[in-house]
Amino acid sequence: YKFLDRYEGGLTQEKITQIFKESFFADAYFASSNAVTEDGKLYNVDGNGNRVAAMLYGPEKVILLVGVNKIVKNIDEAIKRIREVAAPANAKRLNKHTPCAKVGYCMDCKSKEKIWREFTVIASQSKKDRIHVIFINDNIGY
Repeated sequence: YKFLDRYEGGLTQEKITQIFKESFFADAYFASSNAVTEDGKLYNVDGNGNRVAAMLYGPEKVILLVGVNKIVKNIDEAIKRIREVAAPANAKRLNKHTPCAKVGYCMDCKSKEKIWREFTVIASQSKKDRIHVIFINDNIGY
């Protein structure tokens, strides 16, 4: 197998972009979801769009590992979770100079380093059994 690791040390931005593109041809794409509603919708937000794009189209299988902390009642709660939990935590982890990294909640900033630009809701699949969600009985991820 070939593991496409965008976090491998010493990668140039050009190589990272190449990895993003190569992921569309993967047999299996592993990721997580920002939120999963009680009725099964996957709500995701990306800064670059590479993760949500691969979830929507490309890889043969998509396997999402999701902590129980990401289960929410509905889309409104998913949005709230991203604004108050996922976006600030990710901005801080990535050392972004954004208001949410400093104050702990999203302020709809216009920063060039903003990490949430692309919003997707996956309500169902066009290709049966392509997306698999595995719930982890623990609070993991943002």
